[in-house]
Amino acid sequence: IIPRAISHVFARAAEKQGEQVTTVQVSYLEIYNESGYDLLDPSHDTKALEDLPKVHMLEDEHGVMHTRNLGVHSAPTEEDALNLLFIGDTNRMVAETP
Repeated sequence: IIPRAISHVFARAAEKQGEQVTTVQVSYLEIYNESGYDLLDPSHDTKALEDLPKVHMLEDEHGVMHTRNLGVHSAPTEEDALNLLFIGDTNRMVAETP
């Protein structure tokens, strides 16, 4: 469903071209054993999952949620967004549920 959603976002952006400027940014968060990890962190290749910085969710005084240690990557084209999705999928932790 995510690849189709990405295609839809870029199709809608193309429809609105000329009316508005659209910027697409991608983050990929995995929650594993109650901890969040950035699957697009460049150090993911050289570190074990447990050694990566944990992503934290924070709420500000206005009730707006923010993340700490979660990268945001520019995706100017649908292909760039799909490549980021592929990288994140490759970095996912896969384990059996007990």
